[in-house]
Amino acid sequence: MARLAQHGIQEVRVEVLARDLGVSKGSFYWHFRDHAELLEEMLSSWERSELHWLDSQAADATAATRWAKLIARATDPTRTRLEVALRAWARMDKGVAVRLAAMERKRASLVAEVLCDIGFAGSTAESWSEMVLLVCLGWTDRATRDAQFALANRSLGELLSEMILAASARTSGLNR
Repeated sequence: MARLAQHGIQEVRVEVLARDLGVSKGSFYWHFRDHAELLEEMLSSWERSELHWLDSQAADATAATRWAKLIARATDPTRTRLEVALRAWARMDKGVAVRLAAMERKRASLVAEVLCDIGFAGSTAESWSEMVLLVCLGWTDRATRDAQFALANRSLGELLSEMILAASARTSGLNR
């Protein structure tokens, strides 16, 4: 996954990985039938990791704790680079795109649950969860390709929290 995050899918090649790991190509093929199997295992491993993390968030008692963990995860630089690489890969491979979209729906569901816990109505929470994810995607894209943007602006966490506070104030005003 590190090579994918750092260099993109086009650099996830058997000969490069074997060299990085200090093994022969032959020993590499002892573990994977071919390049396609390697890529499938990489994607499956990412999915398992994401699902495990998402499932573990249900155990947290407070919306504030879950929100803080979502922000921390969305702003982690290592994850950010991987997310950008996965999206680039998804633009070239429909199967990857489908699996990535499914994970985005699960993330949106978790965000909507948190928003419901802080008082948003169900449909409003779903709408705002989509906006949160779109802001994350845009921020991630820009921050990973424009170092000046990442240094000059407030953090993604600050922006998302301000956005949700404003939305909360707006929606609570409508409910009065």
